[in-house]
Amino acid sequence: MRTSSGRGGEGQRYALTSDEDDADFWGSAREAEGFFTPLPGEEGARRVRLKGFLPLGGLLRSAGRVGSRRALAGNARFELLDGAGATMGSYFVDDVIDVEPSACGGGLVDLTVTLWCENALAGAEHAWDLIRAGRLNRAGMWHELTPEDRHAWLSVALWSREYGRRGRTDAPAGQVFTLDGRHIVDRDSFYCAIGEAVNAPADTLAGTSTLSTTA
Repeated sequence: MRTSSGRGGEGQRYALTSDEDDADFWGSAREAEGFFTPLPGEEGARRVRLKGFLPLGGLLRSAGRVGSRRALAGNARFELLDGAGATMGSYFVDDVIDVEPSACGGGLVDLTVTLWCENALAGAEHAWDLIRAGRLNRAGMWHELTPEDRHAWLSVALWSREYGRRGRTDAPAGQVFTLDGRHIVDRDSFYCAIGEAVNAPADTLAGTSTLSTTA
């Protein structure tokens, strides 16, 4: 996962960037439909419609003109942006399948892409929104989630881990962490608890550490 800084622009929540060249920024959009909806019979695939997208870079050159039926610009990353336009997490774009004029006007297009993102689970949208708003900032926010939503929460922690660790240093060797086991009921809740103890409220993956368990 890359963490770009502020290229999305104010209010933009999603962006596309070339997977071959970090400097080749394809553009951004405020809305993305279908990201958390699996395609029937295609495990791990999503068809996402980015509304009001301003095409730039390699995507603009490949599309040729607004309304072209197919835009092939190489592999790309679908990026989820925070309020400042920095990348919180990203997923691989398999293909750009449609570009058409947008009702938003101003030279914008509605862009449809196929993504490979088996971890973009339905319950993950809430967790991404919390991170974007800076509200995933206290321990135990996963305690009351259903098993399905807890699994989605864990997937977001995995894909946003690099973003969450920005500016933080690793704990010194030999530090002892305390794991609160009162809400551990399955494997996902164990990883939520251990990640929270070792890293931060938003993290769920354990680092190398010595743990003192209280259950």
